[in-house]
Amino acid sequence: MNREVVYVGRDNTINLLLKADGSAEDLSGVTHMALVFSGVTVSSVGRTSWFDWSSGTTGQLVLKLGGTTVTPGAYEAELLVYDLTHTSGIMWGKVTVKVEG
Repeated sequence: MNREVVYVGRDNTINLLLKADGSAEDLSGVTHMALVFSGVTVSSVGRTSWFDWSSGTTGQLVLKLGGTTVTPGAYEAELLVYDLTHTSGIMWGKVTVKVEG
């Protein structure tokens, strides 16, 4: 996977396609998502403009994390996906992210 870049204070996006068994995953039942950067959690709760999984094509997740306060550096951020069945979240995978200050 390529390294994704977050520019703090900017409107750049990260576009991901979430797949399960090779097919784009239906995200219509998702209640919220989070990315965990070395113990720092960036959640969609209260930050709906940062995580968009409902306005694109099936399985598309658009991250707009320019407002985050994560310390600049390179991370293997864990993507957690929550729905009514998985209230503790599913660890979807890791996203290689570089945060630029």
